[in-house]
Amino acid sequence: MSDQPALIGRRATVLCLVLAPLCEVVEALLSPLRGTSTAADLRGIDAHQGLFVISVLVGLVATLLYVPAFLGLATRCVGSAPVAARVGAAFAVWSMLGFMGVRMAQAVELQAVRDGLDRGDAARLMDHLVTNPIGAPSLVLLLAGSAVGLVALAVAGWRAGLPRPALLVVAVFPFLDLALPSQAGTIASHVALLVGLVWLAVALVREAGPAQRAEGGRVERAIARAGSADLA
Repeated sequence: MSDQPALIGRRATVLCLVLAPLCEVVEALLSPLRGTSTAADLRGIDAHQGLFVISVLVGLVATLLYVPAFLGLATRCVGSAPVAARVGAAFAVWSMLGFMGVRMAQAVELQAVRDGLDRGDAARLMDHLVTNPIGAPSLVLLLAGSAVGLVALAVAGWRAGLPRPALLVVAVFPFLDLALPSQAGTIASHVALLVGLVWLAVALVREAGPAQRAEGGRVERAIARAGSADLA
């Protein structure tokens, strides 16, 4: 990180970079949704309501943890790539705002099943939800925010000297996730993101040792100078 006080510290960044994608992988593994159609998803929710609720709540935790993860990563890179880091942080956070719209849509699906709404009517309602004047901007926030945000953060990380293979995985993730809508594809894409972000977290941890030693050296030199001045 930089010498200036950071809004998100190194330890919090490392923790969130690991836990956020891990929670999403757990959500994908637990979810009864297969991603083949809305009607099939509603049947899955009806058959496994408890499992669906747990998976979505775990995913909600992931959504919240991604915000400090991305802000902390941007903080690490802002000194080397100020524009890319700031653009990446803004768009990545906006994508999480859009993702909260997805969480609300999942709540609507659950309630439609619990209230016994006609399966066909509920499926049509959910399919049309993303095309109305409120749903469409939320979807744009999610998709565009994820694509622009992660690519910009990858560019910032590249210029900041972070591991390039990990950055490539992060940059490709939004497009891979979109191209693989099935449950197996979702699991695969999120495992890839987990690997990339954990790799970056390890890199930040390894940076901490030399940085702390350098800080300790600066403190010792300052103390020595102060002692010399007192003796003089």
